[in-house]
Amino acid sequence: MQKPDETNTVSNHDGESIQQEVDVFTREVALLYFRMKVAAQQYLGQGRHSTGRRGLLKSLGEEGPQTVPQMARVRAVSRQHIQTVVNELRRDGLAKTKDNPKHRRSKLVTLTSAGHEFLETLHEREGELMSFLGEGISQQDFKQATSLVRLVRERLESEEWTALANPDHLRSQ
Repeated sequence: MQKPDETNTVSNHDGESIQQEVDVFTREVALLYFRMKVAAQQYLGQGRHSTGRRGLLKSLGEEGPQTVPQMARVRAVSRQHIQTVVNELRRDGLAKTKDNPKHRRSKLVTLTSAGHEFLETLHEREGELMSFLGEGISQQDFKQATSLVRLVRERLESEEWTALANPDHLRSQ
């Protein structure tokens, strides 16, 4: 994979511009995202567990107790959206809240024993599915793809991107 400063070439070997390559890449990532949402709904069961619920459960399982604002910041969504999902998880007995020693009003969300059991079953099922997806593709290919996606995501999170994407930028031209 090229380093960031090497990617700004005008065209590749087929004469396509980097802008065209980035456009195709972003469309493929979006299509993959939506296809993975459908796949997750298929193996989680329609309507029983959304991808949002699954994501919060996995995050709580891997990273431990978190506040609603912390989870919202990582996902770039509203606190209200995360609170709705947390309320559903609590209603279903998969998560609970507990006092936060660092903040009186912002409770910590944590998994219940039922949440841990559900997550363990989910990990086993996902392991089977990930093995299927990885058949015939090398670890190196996945590592390279992951590096590229991470680099693009980090650029979208950068101050330079924020300044460039500012609508005022369009008015000045």
